[in-house]
Amino acid sequence: MTTLLPAVLSISAFLIAITFHEFCHALAAYKLGDSTAQRMGRLTLNPLSHIDPLGLLCMIFIGIGWARPVPMNPNNLKFPRFYSVLIGLAGPFSNFFLALLSLFILQYVPVNLTSSLYISLMPFFTLLARINIMLGLFNLLPIPPLDGSHLLRAVIPQNWESVYNTVQQISIIFLLILVSTTGFRKTFNKAMNRTLTLFQNIVSRA
Repeated sequence: MTTLLPAVLSISAFLIAITFHEFCHALAAYKLGDSTAQRMGRLTLNPLSHIDPLGLLCMIFIGIGWARPVPMNPNNLKFPRFYSVLIGLAGPFSNFFLALLSLFILQYVPVNLTSSLYISLMPFFTLLARINIMLGLFNLLPIPPLDGSHLLRAVIPQNWESVYNTVQQISIIFLLILVSTTGFRKTFNKAMNRTLTLFQNIVSRA
């Protein structure tokens, strides 16, 4: 049972992270005028509505994962490009918020209140912080269908839209190749560790 505990904690933390991430996408879209995600059952905190099987498997075996993208119709938005960026950023920033919250709990929850419970939950909140940082940073990459691609789409000329749409159809192959390379994983882990240190410094000064 103890050998399964790290895997159970990792998957649990990942499900919390992706659920809140996608829920915030759907909520931002709904508030900005697009009800597509809400009508398709994605404005929910039910993890089953957001799991991408391939993304979950990559999380288990590679340590980098993702969820099913929330559907969005830019035609329903008053300012399609600008609002698409805001909706795209809602996910990563929700993960950074959860990471900071996890570190805050680790730093400031009084140990003497429920010492044994706190000690048993410390690995979970540490994992929750790291996985949320992973998900937030990974989704900022400007590769479709990741959230950073909304930023890319907002700055490219409109006559390049057809090129963007073509790339989007095959980008998942490039993404799988990228996350499987040792060089990318090393660079990404360094970025994660630096972000974790930054967040720890922010929390310690709060």
